[in-house]
Amino acid sequence: MSRLVEIARGIWAHASGALWLELIRTLVIADAHLGYGWAMRRRGQLGPLRDEETIAKLRGTVEELTPSATVFLGDLVHAPRPTPEEGELLQAVFEWLASRTRLILVEGNHDRGFRRDFGHVGFEICREWKRGEVCAIHGDRAELNLPAHHLIVGHFHPTLGLRDAAGALHRLPVFLHDSKATVLPAFSPFAAGCDVREGVPEQMLSLFSSSEVAVFAVTGRQVKALGSTRLRCSGRASAAARSSDNKEEGPQKRRLA
Repeated sequence: MSRLVEIARGIWAHASGALWLELIRTLVIADAHLGYGWAMRRRGQLGPLRDEETIAKLRGTVEELTPSATVFLGDLVHAPRPTPEEGELLQAVFEWLASRTRLILVEGNHDRGFRRDFGHVGFEICREWKRGEVCAIHGDRAELNLPAHHLIVGHFHPTLGLRDAAGALHRLPVFLHDSKATVLPAFSPFAAGCDVREGVPEQMLSLFSSSEVAVFAVTGRQVKALGSTRLRCSGRASAAARSSDNKEEGPQKRRLA
């Protein structure tokens, strides 16, 4: 059972859904969506508060890999203006992280209030993060074109539907990788994402050098290389593109992006 699988030289997929850049000891995490349960409650939806599950996974991953830096690849939080209780919880998590690793946030479409709400914690905040031949972006801005870099991208929450021995369907978070780009799964347990066998947004498909990509599934305990799959365009825009100017979605729009 492997918790780390090398998908390219010095680039490893981790069982948590994080990416490990071994040569610079940097952890990359996409779409944690902390505060999602709180945000739903503010809209009158009394779902479970599962932030502790995500936070425990986050802490465990940092303790396991001891990164020099941790790059959050957008949508670190789900919504702006946290409640006092929510804000205290998240601030404690961020301060714990800041005591162990340098923190960088590549802003995503859900992070629009982060500078105001948590900017004092000590994050370096940017729209893209570059080191050597790697460039990390959230992925919500279609106009970005950086062909000289290997792109590391979040935002799309890729999954793969697999059936178990009893015939039940499970959607596993997956990494998608080729020579041009690596798309990370969402770190949040709420982010079901799109099944790549059912088609992907054109914006996501355009990131890769071809439609044939390598697939690596994660379970939380292990990473498994699943070979390659051929992506096809679903004909739909990404969820972020369908959302008007980053406004918080109403109760009818529950899918994360």
